[in-house]
Amino acid sequence: MHKNGERSPFTAQEQFGDSRLFSELFDELGEAVLLSDRSGRIVRSNKAASRILRMSAEQLRQLTHDDPIWQAVLEDGTPVPISELPATKALRTGRPVSNMELGVVRPDGTLVWILESAAPVLNDHGEVTGIIVTFPDISVAVQQRQDLRELNEKFQRERDRANEANRLKSAFLANMSHEIRTPMTAILGFSDVLTGELAGKVSDHHYTFLRSINVSGRRLLTLLNDILDLSKIEAGRVDVEESELDVSAEVESCITPLIWIAKQKSLSMQIHLYPERLIIQGDRHRFGQVMTNIVSNAIKFTHNGSIIVRTLLREERGQPRYVAIEVEDTGIGISKDFLPNLFEEFRQEHTGNAKEYGGTGLGLAISQRLVSKMHGSIQVRSKEGVGSVFSILFPLVALGRAPVVIKKEEEETPVHAVPAAPAPLHQEGTHLLVVEDNLETQRLIDAYLKENYRLSFAANAQEVMDSIAREVPDLILMDVNLPGRDGLSITRDIRSGARCPRVPIVALTAFAMAGDRQKCLDAGCNEYISKPATRREVLGVVTRLLKEHAVPA
Repeated sequence: MHKNGERSPFTAQEQFGDSRLFSELFDELGEAVLLSDRSGRIVRSNKAASRILRMSAEQLRQLTHDDPIWQAVLEDGTPVPISELPATKALRTGRPVSNMELGVVRPDGTLVWILESAAPVLNDHGEVTGIIVTFPDISVAVQQRQDLRELNEKFQRERDRANEANRLKSAFLANMSHEIRTPMTAILGFSDVLTGELAGKVSDHHYTFLRSINVSGRRLLTLLNDILDLSKIEAGRVDVEESELDVSAEVESCITPLIWIAKQKSLSMQIHLYPERLIIQGDRHRFGQVMTNIVSNAIKFTHNGSIIVRTLLREERGQPRYVAIEVEDTGIGISKDFLPNLFEEFRQEHTGNAKEYGGTGLGLAISQRLVSKMHGSIQVRSKEGVGSVFSILFPLVALGRAPVVIKKEEEETPVHAVPAAPAPLHQEGTHLLVVEDNLETQRLIDAYLKENYRLSFAANAQEVMDSIAREVPDLILMDVNLPGRDGLSITRDIRSGARCPRVPIVALTAFAMAGDRQKCLDAGCNEYISKPATRREVLGVVTRLLKEHAVPA
């Protein structure tokens, strides 16, 4: 019956029949079904509808599709007006509405997610006589989607947090590098100057003190470089140059400076080289870094006995031949429990003996990653209390011939040779402007260059411009980290000005992270020197740039 008492034209008997077969099929459908007349009153429902909505068939028959009891929301929480629900919309427009995802509030207050579709039932005259509404329960799928979205959002937050932490770490390392390198410039620089000037003028006892200051400073600088190297490797910013290396020559060059350290501990250092030349592909600087690290460790952890370094040629069944560099010691060895952790950064087996052995636990981690970048590997055999054997393996490129050397423009000296001191440009009145706010560094640069050039100093942007206004310098040494405006912005101003836009500018800075050199060059600097820099380095760059920019007579 209608609300006005009229007989409903959309009864189950008239529209769908009342057979027992139909009733059983209708009730057992897995998808919820509601049948309503043209007024929107529900006249029949199946078991799935009662189960999903948690309402009996009798309760449902008391409702219409526009009853205020129906409360629905979208997944984002937006309420859906009753007039926009599929059933009421299909009844109003006479057109079907398909697959509308809704969260429906049930009488007990719980929320169920359904995928509702509604289709009008038309008579022979095309008039709407009722509505068929179907909806499966999709709560599990919606919950899974929400869980996945929350997981993705959590992942995004964690990724953002990790990126921020990485940014802060990089900023910290850059600042730490700068703050340590600035005083280290003075320590290493002045100890170098005094060592040169006082040689033969003071007792061997006091001269040893000077050398100890310099060695200790360089050891601290090595630790700093290890931390920066690890940061660069983790960020994927370590460039490995590929060139052919003569393994025997490289090993001898790396080991020779370490022999005297072994002698200080009364250790025997032996080198056994393969009788033929073994050529590999690698980075000369990084190869030396790895060898120095592993041999230094052998010396550090060996109290008595010997260190043997040998080069070998290995051949495996069906595999290319490999060059092996073995470093064998009679030291304290490594426990089998610690061996799996040997190449993890910051891991040290003998942490309780830190005062005896020292170190940061970074050397082997860095060495393994560098060797891997050069297509090699490191193997270790060790027995606690007996000693260890480290084997560094590289693919063999050639046997018995000299390495093919690709000459670079900047390579002026033989590999590993100490370059001769540069001949300064003795041009009368050559004027250098040193832009540096640290007093100790000013004094050091003065000690480096005063014998050859006339120097003036500036500590900030205003002093730089005032100095240039008084006298155009022949070259500028520019610190990057200055109070107020940084050295790179000052460099850009000089390049864009009319006073001395082409004056050679050398960035002399404690910033030594990946990309710092390019930033300086992009700002207009002609060259980049990282602190701490030796007198030889500074004098060499200054002399070269002055010659390149000398005005023809």
